[in-house]
Formats: sequence, structure tokens, C-alpha cells
Amino acid sequence: MPLIDVNDTALYYELTGNGSETVVLLNGISMSTAAWALQEPELAARYRVLRYDLRGQLQSGKPEAPSYPMPQHAADLAALLDRLGIARAHLVGLSYGGAVAQHFALDYPQRLGKLVLAATLAWSDPVNDAIADSWEAAAHSVDPALHFDIGLPLTFGANYLQQQAERISLLREFASRQPWQPLARLVSGMRAHDVRARLAAVRAPTLVLVGEDDRFTPLYHARLLASLIPAARLTVVPGSGHALPLELPQQFNQLLLDFLAGKA
Repeated sequence: MPLIDVNDTALYYELTGNGSETVVLLNGISMSTAAWALQEPELAARYRVLRYDLRGQLQSGKPEAPSYPMPQHAADLAALLDRLGIARAHLVGLSYGGAVAQHFALDYPQRLGKLVLAATLAWSDPVNDAIADSWEAAAHSVDPALHFDIGLPLTFGANYLQQQAERISLLREFASRQPWQPLARLVSGMRAHDVRARLAAVRAPTLVLVGEDDRFTPLYHARLLASLIPAARLTVVPGSGHALPLELPQQFNQLLLDFLAGKA
């Protein structure tokens, strides 16, 4: 299992592909590297692809701490790139990973190529805080997957919920086996996320993606990101909820490839 010691923890990573440029895929809060399985083959045919679990996520270290702050995640990524000999990379951040990507863009601008912010937000607003409160309450119930059930209608669009019942059952089982405390530290880091006053400093070409049916990070979050980042453009994806790469993988992949190649 590939682990690299960075800062005060160990990060699990997977590096594939042989391209001259590197694309980093940044996980959502309860994801692991496996969740990018529908993206990796197409990206790896053109780029080096770095997938890794953030501190606190499935296969990486989970150091004791009150919180895993976003700037810490950005520093972890910079250290991981150093250890792998990668000077500069494009970032694709989904949801929580999109917040990490924003901090990396602000703290390490010279190391960033292009930026893709998918189904994410510039700040943790009262709605996001209320969701976090509900997860915290669910964690103290007797049902280990209750926090997944609470997030289910927020995470997936109507089409996916109707068509993928078997897959959702597997995801629920996966969620039930994940310890709550590391997730709570990740949630705490997200609660403190607010870069609205800083995003004008992001100079990287940026693609902001949001599913038309996204209830977790609705369109108003994507519009705010696109309005605050000078070189950003917004694309709304019809028929998808929050989990864009899983719900509409072919369309998501094509949007990424076109943007990275400068075709759109």
C-alpha cells in the first residue's frame, strides 16, 4: 500500500499515467481514491493522475486533533507533491476537495496549473452548518449509517436515486463501516472554510461545475465562486446532483478533458 509521510501523518496515494502534466483528484468528505475509478482511465491516457486520501480519510493517517483545517490539507498536498517530485499540477476538487483546492490555489499559486471546482462552495453557510449538526446527532445514534441516510437526498440527484438503488445500498454499507471521529474532524475543518474575501487573488483558469439537481452545494454557491474568481467560468450540468463524477461520469470526464486541453 503506497503511503508517504508528510507533515505529521501518512497519506495514501495512487499515481498512474505517463503524461507530462499531472492532474490531482481531490476527494469529497467521505470519499476514497476508489471513487474516482470512472475518471482515472480516461485521464491517465493523457496525464499523470494523482489520487490520494486526505488526512482523516479511509487509507490515510488520522492524527488526533480537534480539527483538520483546510490550510493543513493544502500544506499536506504541497508536501506530497514535493515528495513525488511534482513541481506543478492541475487540481480537480469535488465538494470538500474543492474547498481544499481553493486553499491550495491561494497558498501555493505558483504550483497550480488549471483549477476545476466541482459541486463545492466558497464558505460554509448556515445550511452547511445545519447539515453538519444533523450528522453529529446521527453519529450518536445506534444506526452507524444514519449520517449517510441524512445526506442521501442531498448527495444524489433524482435520476441517480431512481436508477442506482443497488449501488446506493453498497455505498451505505461502506459508510456504516467508517469511524465517526475522523469524519468529525473533517467536518470541523469545513465549518471554518470561508475564502470569499480572498478568491479575487486566484489567477488560475478555473472551471466551476455544478449539477442542476445539486441540493448539497446548490447553484448559488457555484455562481458565487464563478463571480469571485477572475478567470472562472460556470457550467451547470443538467440531470446531475452533487456527486457529478459518479452520476454522469462520461459528461464529467469530457468537461474535464476539454477544459484541461484548452478546448473550452
